[in-house]
Amino acid sequence: MPAFAQASEQASEQASKQASKQASEQASKQVRFTDVQSSYWASQYVQSLTSANIIRGFPDGTFRPDEQMTRAQFASILSGGFPKNNVRAPITFTDVPADHWAAGAIASAYAKGFLSGYPDGTFGLDQPITRLEVLISLANGLGLTSPANPDQLLAAFSDQGQIPAWAKNAIAAATAQQLIVNYPNVQQLNPSRNATRAEIAAIAHQALVSSGRANAIASPYIPVVAVSPTPPSVDDFSALVASLGSNNMTVQRTAANSLVQGGAAAVPELATALQSDNAQTQAAAAYVLNEIGADAEAATPTLLEVIKDDDELVRALATSALTKVGLNQQVLLNILVAAIQNESGLVKDIAADALVGIGSDAVPALGNILKDEAANSLAKQTAATLIGDITQIDTLGDAAIQSVIPILAETLGNGDSEVRKAAASALGNFGPLADVAIPALSRALLGEDSGVNQTVAGSLLKIGQQSVPGLTEALNSNDPLTRLYAADALWTLTQDPGLVLPTLVSLLSDGSVETRELAALGITYLGRQAAPALPDLRGLLGSDNDRIVDIATLALLILNNRNAPAPDLGFLRTDAEKVDSVPAIVEAISQLWS
Repeated sequence: MPAFAQASEQASEQASKQASKQASEQASKQVRFTDVQSSYWASQYVQSLTSANIIRGFPDGTFRPDEQMTRAQFASILSGGFPKNNVRAPITFTDVPADHWAAGAIASAYAKGFLSGYPDGTFGLDQPITRLEVLISLANGLGLTSPANPDQLLAAFSDQGQIPAWAKNAIAAATAQQLIVNYPNVQQLNPSRNATRAEIAAIAHQALVSSGRANAIASPYIPVVAVSPTPPSVDDFSALVASLGSNNMTVQRTAANSLVQGGAAAVPELATALQSDNAQTQAAAAYVLNEIGADAEAATPTLLEVIKDDDELVRALATSALTKVGLNQQVLLNILVAAIQNESGLVKDIAADALVGIGSDAVPALGNILKDEAANSLAKQTAATLIGDITQIDTLGDAAIQSVIPILAETLGNGDSEVRKAAASALGNFGPLADVAIPALSRALLGEDSGVNQTVAGSLLKIGQQSVPGLTEALNSNDPLTRLYAADALWTLTQDPGLVLPTLVSLLSDGSVETRELAALGITYLGRQAAPALPDLRGLLGSDNDRIVDIATLALLILNNRNAPAPDLGFLRTDAEKVDSVPAIVEAISQLWS
């Protein structure tokens, strides 16, 4: 449950702005820095790197996006944002004192191959870093190579003549990997200009995307160059497959990208590589087949064997590849359902993503997991959650709805609270279509687990007015929190203070201190409709508990200064707690190339 401080903050916001959920959602989307508005061209890049603690703002709440960055500051970004093994021994630069704040970062950036010093033995720690230096540093440090003639790639820039000859290969590689971000003119590289903090945030984010460690951000300032690399010949495939097992990540990735270009012609060699004794070779081969997609169909029999491999990463990438090769859907469903039941980690996550992608056709198979008495609780929880996810993104046919809602309703009686919660949440995603499950949900709402009851009340709210009788019965629950959840849902559905106010008033003197605080907060959300509760709130001022006195004082202050009721009482708000996660396949690829 939220702490008192959070509850007080919510109440104060209601009093001053009559805030609703919509206002809260808008507030959560505000930019983090006072000088980086959401409309700023690099806003998303800045948010990405600051959220990952790779770059920071200033104590006054600003980011100063247009300021320049020194080589020492850039070394700090490289050290914190791009972990990799050393490729050379660190050295001591004459202008970097041992106790300098960036000494460690500079030594790390040098040892990892990102930055070098000058011929006179200095590093130039306070010298502004140019855009050219930033791009060359990342291209060299990440081992990027150009898949085409450098001149073909660099033709994208109107000022290509300003690129030194010695830097063309690195800049071409950075272009091919979409590290370059040119604002405001996408065709101007401006290589000799000092890089701004915003530009470095954008370029560093693109480097993370290239490394498989961040999601791409759509931007009109990223040059996109159409190149026509020559696919490798059949004779090259054996050598490229052998390179998949190299200990050099750059060699591995270059070979993998070349094999992807080979398409179906490379599949026989890749199928053989899947049976290698080297897990790195197996995983890389599975990745390439995943990228080749439907043209990798000939490798299907071997992929079906590899999903039994001992190495989790190999199994995960092979499972992902099987979703791309055109496997019979029922066979694929059997494989994915088995992974949900028997796997964990990456394999399970990839199977879950694939089942959601299949959509309504996957619902019966997931329903069978819920009906299977031998299935473990975690598998049932996952199955119910995935049904809810599919409901949110897919239009289910009548047959799927009629078959799965009774199964979810029956699952509400499962002995595991997390399974019950997942089933209740999935039913809520059906909305009014789940009205036949109201009796089961109403019974579940009278259970002893308040965490489950919060989800159940939220689902009954989504189903709509037909849930009012069951929610009203829950106002008599022995659990104070359940009564709060039911009151919230009823208020949202009916806006009837006579239905919920007696419950809130009774809870002012019942349950824990936290529950009493929440009841007082809920009363404030009723606005002028809560006037009959003023004597009860004033009675709390004589409490010997300072927290109760504080919340009563705050509630009285709000009620005396606000008339409009809120659309809900705030107890069922959970969407704001959800965060997007990195797709499982992105995580698997990141592990492969780390």
